[in-house]
Amino acid sequence: MEVSLMSPEENTIASVVHESTDVPVLTMVESANIMRTMLSSIDLEELTNDYFLILSEKLPCTSLKLTFADQTLRTGKSKLRSRIMKISIYYGHPFGTPQHAQLAYSFSKVLTPVQRKLLSEIHSIFAMSLRHALEYYRISQLATKDMLTGLGNRASYNEATSKLISMCNRNHDSFGLLVFDLDNFKSVNDKFGHQEGDNVLITFAKLLSKGLRDTDHAFRFGGDEFCCLLTDSSPSANTMVAERITASVNKHPLFRQHNVSCSVGATSFAENDTAESVFQRSDEALYRAKQAGKNNIIAA
Repeated sequence: MEVSLMSPEENTIASVVHESTDVPVLTMVESANIMRTMLSSIDLEELTNDYFLILSEKLPCTSLKLTFADQTLRTGKSKLRSRIMKISIYYGHPFGTPQHAQLAYSFSKVLTPVQRKLLSEIHSIFAMSLRHALEYYRISQLATKDMLTGLGNRASYNEATSKLISMCNRNHDSFGLLVFDLDNFKSVNDKFGHQEGDNVLITFAKLLSKGLRDTDHAFRFGGDEFCCLLTDSSPSANTMVAERITASVNKHPLFRQHNVSCSVGATSFAENDTAESVFQRSDEALYRAKQAGKNNIIAA
C-alpha cells in the first residue's frame, strides 16, 4: 500500500519541511558536488538516475518516477507500504504555456524533520538542472516532431535511417521501409476544408502507429505523405504490415465517408544501399502503386 505524503498539485517541497530550521543540512562542499553532478548531463534519463543515486545514499529513497510530456522515467524499485511524495515542476518559456512535470518519490519510511530538510535542499539543486533538461527535451521534440500528428518529421526520419543503416552494416542485417500516400486526399480539403483534412491526417497517423510494433517508427514528411521504418524486417513482413495498415484504413468510417484509401511502396535495405537509394526505391514503388489504380501495395 502506498501512503501519499503530498498531493500532485503542490509544486513546492517547503510544506513538508516546516518543522526544520533555516540552518542548511548540506555543507557547501556537498552542495557543490551535487550541483556539479547535476550539471554534468542534459539527458533526462541519465540526470534522473544520477539524482536517485545521490538520494538513495543520503535518504531511505527506494524509487523515483519522473512523468513529463508523453514520457515516464523510473529508477529504483518501489516497495510495499512505500511512502509516496509527489511534487509538480513547471518549466518552459516564461511567456508561453507552462509545461508540467511530476516527480514521485518513494520512501521506505516516514522522513524525520532533518531528512525532510535534507530532501528539500537536494531537490532544490536538482530542480534547476531538471528544468533545463526538460526544456531541452521540449525544444528537441519541436525540432523532430510533426506538430499536427505527433509523428516524427523528415529530420527525425533522416536521423533514424542513419542509425539503422549503421547498425545493419555492422550486423549484416536489414530493415524495411514503407512509404504511404493517401488516395483522393485532396478532395477532402477541397470539399470539406482543411480542418476536416487535418482530422483525416491525424486519424491516419493513429492507425499507422497502431499497426506497428514498438520497435518500428512512423513519420510524416508533410502533406499526405507518410513512411515507416520497420526494424529487423523482411520483404514478406513488410507486405504483412502494409496490408494490415491498408485494411484498417479501408474499414475506418472516416476514410469510407471520404473515399480515401492509401497506396504503399515497400522495400528492404540491401547491402551497398544508402539512405537515398533505399528511399528512392520505395518511392518509385509507391508511384507504380498509384499508377496501378491506387489502394495498392507494390514492393521493390
